[in-house]
Amino acid sequence: MRARLKSSAVRHIILAIAGLGALIAARPVPAQALAPGLHDVAALKAQVQRFAGGANARVDPRLVVPACLAPALSWARADVVRADCASPAWTLYVPIDQPFTPGFQPQARARPAIRRGERVLVEAGGQGWAVSIEAEAERDADGNRVALKGPAGRRFTGRIEEGGKVVLAR
Repeated sequence: MRARLKSSAVRHIILAIAGLGALIAARPVPAQALAPGLHDVAALKAQVQRFAGGANARVDPRLVVPACLAPALSWARADVVRADCASPAWTLYVPIDQPFTPGFQPQARARPAIRRGERVLVEAGGQGWAVSIEAEAERDADGNRVALKGPAGRRFTGRIEEGGKVVLAR
């Protein structure tokens, strides 16, 4: 009887330790603590909230995306903000909770200068030389940047200059 009681008590202790270990492992760990080169999700949430006029952005803190220098924000719908990164290429759709304020209107979306699928002439050059190639826009332009795919399938970012001229972004 005692041997059975001891093995039962030992089993319960082992299960309790395993459960405690599982609880500790399940705690959310900020993505930045896991590996360098990841985007600060809390900063992205704050940026989306500013863009949405203070509305709460529903961003999961466990989200892991590569670091992006300056994600471009635009309205995907009246209650969803689109966050795009040109390099490395990623897109997030962030739902927002509309604050209850009479007359709240999301910012109007302007038509992008270059739309997805359009073919553009991209120029690169230096002092005394210039080269141009035709490329296809992988998605709509975000401000003055556009994700492009060249004739050999190579992906790169173009910068839209005044007059609609596209140059290779550095």
